[in-house]
Amino acid sequence: MPTTTSTATDVGASATATHDVVIIGTGLYGIQAARYYLDLYPDTDLVLLESDSVNATKAPSILTLPLPQLERIYPSFWTQTPVKMAEFSDRPMAPPPPAEDQFYGFFPAKYTTAYLESYVDDHTYAGRTIRDRVLFNAAVDSITRAAHQQQPQEPSSSSSSSSSSNPPARPGHQWTITYNTHHTIHTSKLIDATGMTSQPHIPNLPGSSDFQGKTLHHKSFGQSQSLLLEDASVQSICIVGGAKSAADVAYACATAPAGRKIHWVIREEGNGPSAFFAAPAMSARYANSNEGFYNRFLASFLPNKFGKRWGWLKWLLQGTVPGRWYVKRLWDGFDKGLRGFLDYQREEGKAMGFANLEYDTPSGVSNHPDFLSTIAKNVHIYRQDISHLTKDSITLKPRSSSSPQEDKSLTIPVDVLVYCTGWSAKSTLFPPREAGELGLSVPLEDASPQTQARWQKLEKAADPVILSRFPTLEHPPAYHKIEPRETPFRLYKAMVPPADDAHSIVFLGRMVVGNNFRTAEAQALWAVAYLEGRIRDLPTLTQMELEVAETVAWDRRRYLNKGELGSWFYFDVVDYADALFEQLELSSHRQKGLIGNLVEPCFAADLESMVDEYKRKQRV
Repeated sequence: MPTTTSTATDVGASATATHDVVIIGTGLYGIQAARYYLDLYPDTDLVLLESDSVNATKAPSILTLPLPQLERIYPSFWTQTPVKMAEFSDRPMAPPPPAEDQFYGFFPAKYTTAYLESYVDDHTYAGRTIRDRVLFNAAVDSITRAAHQQQPQEPSSSSSSSSSSNPPARPGHQWTITYNTHHTIHTSKLIDATGMTSQPHIPNLPGSSDFQGKTLHHKSFGQSQSLLLEDASVQSICIVGGAKSAADVAYACATAPAGRKIHWVIREEGNGPSAFFAAPAMSARYANSNEGFYNRFLASFLPNKFGKRWGWLKWLLQGTVPGRWYVKRLWDGFDKGLRGFLDYQREEGKAMGFANLEYDTPSGVSNHPDFLSTIAKNVHIYRQDISHLTKDSITLKPRSSSSPQEDKSLTIPVDVLVYCTGWSAKSTLFPPREAGELGLSVPLEDASPQTQARWQKLEKAADPVILSRFPTLEHPPAYHKIEPRETPFRLYKAMVPPADDAHSIVFLGRMVVGNNFRTAEAQALWAVAYLEGRIRDLPTLTQMELEVAETVAWDRRRYLNKGELGSWFYFDVVDYADALFEQLELSSHRQKGLIGNLVEPCFAADLESMVDEYKRKQRV
């Protein structure tokens, strides 16, 4: 196949190029997509596009991947995934972070950055590393379908049993990517690995244009932290948002030299603050809470719809009255224990409003030994909606159920406003109507009315199916329902448009999960198999759409407001990954025996033999 190869140092050399495979994004998902594709097909002409620039502090010959992006890293930013899980199966993080930089296996994110830096240099295919294949400063403007799309031929039995390591012949290019305004790339296989954390979401608050202080999104807090916290003119910092990123920023500000006031505002009408799981495990079998949570035994206590293995146990626990009673008792006890650990009514936090942190949705790990006490003593916490901004302040509305201290509006002087308000799910790479047709989330006003009506009918029909499998989901706890403004993601296996007959495009990382390392590996291998036509039991279009509708209906019931996008699988990593491997007919990740496979933690090393098993079974 004719190709034009560009490297990171000659991104501007050619205005037009053609590549076998194009990957957009160099995060965990982009790296693993490249690694699995090249492990299986090392001669593939593959390129990765990265909008960020090369780190200017390094020598010109050393290109630094923004993984995680350097602007996001700061000293108190720690991983949510511990050792043995925060790595890829083919290369352990060795040596692990030193003991003094670990807290029950959790560690500063700077070690992940160093690990990924070396990872992309250690993987060489056809004389080129993964790093060599990255085009930096390549900001994608748009993606369009090629006008002459061809339907792919069904792989013959001879092609599926070929011993060649080269990918099969491809049809004409399906996609045209425009980047940096005047550069284009044509490809027949496109992997969008931009994920869910690429575009910051900043709310449009009344008076935003009048505010004269500094504003930033938490994405760039690492880049600005030292300047902000060393600037004597900064006397008041206000953090907006309730998720783990807000807690990280609040902790970073609270542990900086004293002398400034830290305010943390969590909307009363939003999803509320996250809970912070204790880092220690509840059982001596496990080294930390993640190990205790990410195993197949505990997964059976969760009403998730993925996978078939251990179906009898899940049926017993979720489908019978005694099982549901036991599960409820278990989780009620866990919830009581967690609230006791967090101690929202602690004396040291009463004057600062620490009780306003009482959670609605568990999400995140308290991975600093002094996290709770530091926040309680040093951060003013408010659970109130924002009225407006002025040039130097933020005004909060009275609470709907006000205490005597909160029976009127409150104005807080602010020098710096940090938005820890998450990410936009909207794709800017595709025209809105086409994004919706591809199964991406789009604003409701941009959705096709006909397409939306058809999907809503399918999702409505899927809801009783989900409730019949998981009756406990019919009676959620009390919560404030937020009407969605976007359509949900409607991707088969959370990756592909059901109507992609050409097997030409995959979206990776379009979900929120508790362990992105494991999910990135599972999705990457499945994606390569899909793009190469190697999945034997792909369902029909109708069956795919029914499964997608069931996933959306389940997510809404399971995760309430957070599930409205159909992409929140935070606690369901184990079963989701197992379901992908099961469809690929792989089992080498289950080599610990009957009991071990059930109760042992799911470590990265468990996936070490997946590539070899896949090659053997697919005769690649």
